[in-house]
Amino acid sequence: MPDTTFSPVQDVYIASAYPDRNFFNRTQGDVLFVGSFTNENDIYRSFLQFDLFTPYHGIPPNSSIEDATLQLAMYRNDNPGVAELRVTDVLEPWNQSTVTFNNQPAVSDIGSQGVPGPAPSTVSSIVTSIVINWYNGSRPNNGFALRGLENANNNILGFRSTRFPDSRLWPSLTVRWYRGTTTFYPFEVLTGAPRQSSFINMVGQEKITFLVRNQTNGNLVGAVEVVQPVGVRVIDPSTAFTIPPQMERVITYSAAVRAASLNFTSAGEQGSYLVSAATHDE
Repeated sequence: MPDTTFSPVQDVYIASAYPDRNFFNRTQGDVLFVGSFTNENDIYRSFLQFDLFTPYHGIPPNSSIEDATLQLAMYRNDNPGVAELRVTDVLEPWNQSTVTFNNQPAVSDIGSQGVPGPAPSTVSSIVTSIVINWYNGSRPNNGFALRGLENANNNILGFRSTRFPDSRLWPSLTVRWYRGTTTFYPFEVLTGAPRQSSFINMVGQEKITFLVRNQTNGNLVGAVEVVQPVGVRVIDPSTAFTIPPQMERVITYSAAVRAASLNFTSAGEQGSYLVSAATHDE
């Protein structure tokens, strides 16, 4: 199962205090800032983009993605344990040489979120579901948006960009993938708990991957349930998961079983959650 690590083809930050200024080639253009500085009107955001199909280095056709991790070299954290990093995907094209706060692209409201510790350190974000969507073409690859806390003072995070002299500290995207045929199933929209997603036929399949998006107002809790070769239904406790509100997660399961589904035991009282599945035959 190969790992491929990519460097950005674009990366830049924008600043609300300079709404029409582009920072690609300016002083401090070798960094990526997120968060609020002096007040909630002094906001920094950043954008990165990676090419998954780089010639002689990209992920080959007819492959499946196991996981993907975005890594950022953090050199500044003005408020450790409080300042946040949120990573989502970008919904519109942008250009690192022209993007500004006033013309910035729209971004998704679902992604990964974390609270980094003191700098310097490497901050890792799991971005598997976003990269899977890019690879299979279900969403255009316009890159990642990086945001922080934007409602308080001194919550700036600073990361190295590809203009920094030491390339070992550049942002990177590491994707673990494998060859084989993947069959995708449409999203199911579910509400409440206890609840079960549809069983997916696993005869002749090696692996199943579920993408779960929690759009309820509470934690979504569950585990994988399978139908064994003898026909007995069993919940695998090792697969237990909890997904916070407005977050999503990829759940992968490998076993010689007849069918597999997700068994949900708890969900928010308001809103729905979405489940899609993909099976792999190699």
